Amino acid sequence: MAVRHHVKVLVIDDDPSICKTVGLLLEDRGYNPRTYTSPEEAIEAAREESFQIALIDLRMPSMDGVEVVGKLKAIDERMSCIVMTAYPDLDSATETMRQGSCDYIAKPFKQDELVASIDRACQRMGIIYTDETELNRLIGQRIRSHRLSQNLTLRQLSDRTDLTTSQLSQVELGKNAASIWALARISNALGLQVSELLDGL
Repeated sequence: MAVRHHVKVLVIDDDPSICKTVGLLLEDRGYNPRTYTSPEEAIEAAREESFQIALIDLRMPSMDGVEVVGKLKAIDERMSCIVMTAYPDLDSATETMRQGSCDYIAKPFKQDELVASIDRACQRMGIIYTDETELNRLIGQRIRSHRLSQNLTLRQLSDRTDLTTSQLSQVELGKNAASIWALARISNALGLQVSELLDGL
């Protein structure tokens, strides 16, 4: 399971109902959102605490999204800004990208489309990670799959790695985290690089 609760998302839209809907959606997906109908208040909040992602409406009465992107990037250039608009056009998309936004979403948007955009931004920043229990399970599953594909028993793998069958069984079941040393021995015994066991996890 991907861990997202540490990712703070700044949601800025002058429509309170959109703020509420998006805020609840992001909470439901594990994110930590703060919603603002006032871009000025949102910018002030960004000066006081660190946000990794900003979701910004393009057209707002007091300040447009292009300007908001510029101000947020001036506060923290690492922040990923995603612009939402009910009036998509090439000029506004180009201008928001020039100011530093990383994505541009047309309203009305599908919930999965919005979350996928935020997930992509987080992955580019390297701030979503896999829960430790799930990571152990996935590594164990991958080791077992490679072992079985080579028709090796736990005893045979044990002989090749100097790990006991009990240790190997615990690793394969995801009940114990394998040390880097153990992963190196296991991957070598299976004719793999350690990176192949961890790739994509």
